[in-house]
Amino acid sequence: MVRAWIQLSAILPLFENLVGYDGEAREAIKGKNLVVQFEVKDGPVAHLSLADGEITCGLGAHSGPDIRLTFRTPDRLNRMFAGEDVRPGIRKGLIHLRFLLGDFQVLSDRLSHYMEGEGSTPSRDEENLRFLVGMRLQAMLAGTAAIANHDAWMEDVAEGAPAGSMHIRVLPDGPEGSLTKGSDRGWVGRVDGSVEQPSSVIEFYSLDGAKRLVYEEASLEGMAGLGEARMAGNILIAEKVNELITRFVSVMGIQGGRQ
Repeated sequence: MVRAWIQLSAILPLFENLVGYDGEAREAIKGKNLVVQFEVKDGPVAHLSLADGEITCGLGAHSGPDIRLTFRTPDRLNRMFAGEDVRPGIRKGLIHLRFLLGDFQVLSDRLSHYMEGEGSTPSRDEENLRFLVGMRLQAMLAGTAAIANHDAWMEDVAEGAPAGSMHIRVLPDGPEGSLTKGSDRGWVGRVDGSVEQPSSVIEFYSLDGAKRLVYEEASLEGMAGLGEARMAGNILIAEKVNELITRFVSVMGIQGGRQ
């Protein structure tokens, strides 16, 4: 179930970035105006809103979805996200079946291309590297928040962190994001520059350095020790976040040589 929360709160929102960068994905939703909702029984619900060539993702139920895709177990959702031929239940939206089997599959294929296919290896083009680092940073931050909010194994770690925000910044021009623990103990991870007074700051001195973190080649602590990143502020938050990120990597089965 924890992994299903990650899929819907951290991986699904990557479609927003995808259509802003990839021409094939943008073409697939051209002229489409509808809402696709994903529902796990007794678990997370999220939706994608397609309109005017853009996609926005929301966690929770939409007031009027055009398509409702239902999953009897979290395992079925996770297997579908892993690329297996798993057919969800269609509670609403059979009229849009052609879209689901056609253009929506194009979207899924393009996301897989950048996250785990040939497109996942950065080119020498800085725009491409920035896009890939931003995608993985968003997945990592939102996925780590899902771990903090829903993984019983990490409850003590999540609760042991003080309320506040950890801001991650890639110098000189981003991307940047934050992981915030609210006073209600709920965690939120996102990629933007909205944190005005973060409790802790981690700065990477280059895109290549940030790539080592998000591609799981090194840990936050290891990179700081090697002078590839700077950590300042409330170190306790950074320490707890590093534990949560490690758990995120484990839950998602990401292979890497973190040092």
